Amino acid sequence: MKAYFKILIAEDSISIQDALKRMLLENAEYDYDVFIAKNGREACTMAYHQRPDLILSDIEMPLMSGIEAIKKIKGNNQIKHIPIIVMSATRQFQEAFSSGADDFLLKPFDKYELLLRIQLNLKLAQKGHEIKRQHELLKAQRLEATNQRDTILRQKTELIDGLKYASLIQRAMYPTYEIFKACFDSYFIYNQPKNIVSGDFFWVARKNEMTLVAVADCTGHGMSGALMAMSGAAFLNEIIHNSSIINSDQILNDLRNRVIHLLNQKGDIGEISNGMDIALCMYDETRHILQFSGAYNPVYLVRSDGTFEIFKGNRMPIGIFMEHDQPFSKIEIPISKGDTIYLFSDGYPDQIGGPLNQKFRYVKFRELITDAAAMASMEAQFELIKNTMDQWIEGYEQIDDMMILGVRF
Repeated sequence: MKAYFKILIAEDSISIQDALKRMLLENAEYDYDVFIAKNGREACTMAYHQRPDLILSDIEMPLMSGIEAIKKIKGNNQIKHIPIIVMSATRQFQEAFSSGADDFLLKPFDKYELLLRIQLNLKLAQKGHEIKRQHELLKAQRLEATNQRDTILRQKTELIDGLKYASLIQRAMYPTYEIFKACFDSYFIYNQPKNIVSGDFFWVARKNEMTLVAVADCTGHGMSGALMAMSGAAFLNEIIHNSSIINSDQILNDLRNRVIHLLNQKGDIGEISNGMDIALCMYDETRHILQFSGAYNPVYLVRSDGTFEIFKGNRMPIGIFMEHDQPFSKIEIPISKGDTIYLFSDGYPDQIGGPLNQKFRYVKFRELITDAAAMASMEAQFELIKNTMDQWIEGYEQIDDMMILGVRF
């Protein structure tokens, strides 16, 4: 099928009109539909209404010259893209091109040169249309990409603002400095969330001459972990408030039941086992006995003489478990003045870093705790732990929330 094009001829000479029309219609390569305008004014009107693919225009015409018609056509945004070939017996090249003509043919012209010029200008116009279409497409894509970027940035800002507000709420639920000082004379808290809010939390309370302290690591981090952390802290406060006689194992049993109920866990196959790991200590100030219960997490004890001891928790979480009816156990540990306990989540020892791109590991972590315990002040211990991780993690992404709580008796 031959390509179809509409050609407008603006020419006042009937003989030239007929000759041009015959040349175009006898052409075997393209299918031309020819329109005739007898002057520049008609040419402008027909160009607007017929929207030809190309215009052949004489210069000297009645009512409106070809030069004036070209200027008017090229001044109209809707039709200015139409290529115009000027035909003239005079060499008015500069005037024609200045008015906006795309090509110039000197009369008398050769048939084959005319057809060749028409074909070249049509092809150039098609290329121009394609380039313009591609430009408009790219412009639209850039606009869409810009809008998407702005949307993402706005959503990110809203998310960060929400996380910051959630962080304020989470920090408000943490025990205050005054509460901690009322419970312990000497302590430090290393708290390094992966995101703005944390799935790790610490907790402290007093009940019946007993001081309770815990560090928990909830499933996930960020907002999901923070929601579980705030729920866990609230549950612990409820348990202590509503119980007259408490033991560390009973607290964890009760906490597990509340978490299972909160998450509506049934123990079905494939069910997500959300929950938390926790180390919970109760210090009896009169008997100088530390009662410990743990869900996976241990407690480290460094005696005043430097002896390092580990007390492990039960290998089951606070949450649904295949043996979730099994109660937690408790360990009673004698405490002397100068002894230091450490409760922590797994974020610190599991952090990737260092020159060999590996985990910090628990062996190295226990060595760090031993070195820290030898220091005179808890502030110095905190600085050692912080600086060690800052150096270890340099150049790496933090993979989890980190929390370490140290208490010296």
